[in-house]
Amino acid sequence: MSNTNLLHQRRSIRDFTEQPIDPSLLKQIIADAQRAPSYENSQPWKAYIATGDTLKSIRRIHAEKVAAHTRSYTEIEPPREWTAYPKNNVANYMKETEMLIGDAGIQDLIAQNAVLFNAPAIIYITVPKNATLYSAYDVGAFGYGILLSACHYGLGAVPAYEIVRYPDEIRAHFDISEDESIMMGIAVGYPTPNKPLSTLVMSRTDLDDVLQLKD
Repeated sequence: MSNTNLLHQRRSIRDFTEQPIDPSLLKQIIADAQRAPSYENSQPWKAYIATGDTLKSIRRIHAEKVAAHTRSYTEIEPPREWTAYPKNNVANYMKETEMLIGDAGIQDLIAQNAVLFNAPAIIYITVPKNATLYSAYDVGAFGYGILLSACHYGLGAVPAYEIVRYPDEIRAHFDISEDESIMMGIAVGYPTPNKPLSTLVMSRTDLDDVLQLKD
């Protein structure tokens, strides 16, 4: 895939085929993402990838917890209350999603969440527990590098709260230090063709509402 307009080619994929990903390609994606800038080259991120039987086990446990309505939590606390600007964007996202995929699509999305989008690989990203917001910025850059590299190689991906809402199911399968917090999970795979959750593209805020440019 050409690098031309890679930022525009990338979109969040929430429905994957069962086609496995070559481990060497997954390693290359992480190596690409390591080129992300970081504060004083601290590179605070670590990555853990679940595939095959490991991911099948995590997916089964996750689906059971969702079905049992097990209360979820994350090791990085999400915002308790949005300020007006992002809160409005979240509200628009919900309305736009419903408009684009309808009630049936929303139900499909809920079902796909429960099985972690059926992705053949999930990348978990950690950050040191004592990290500052500078490190959070760095890890975000690393995560975006993963998304862009995956897109470059013809894969789809989506970062999602759903993936990390039960940290115990992740830690049970990996040797993750207690000094690390699981920050984000990224599902990676080959998009299922012609499915709404593989083709959905969300709008973005008008540039004039984001940017101030002064000469």
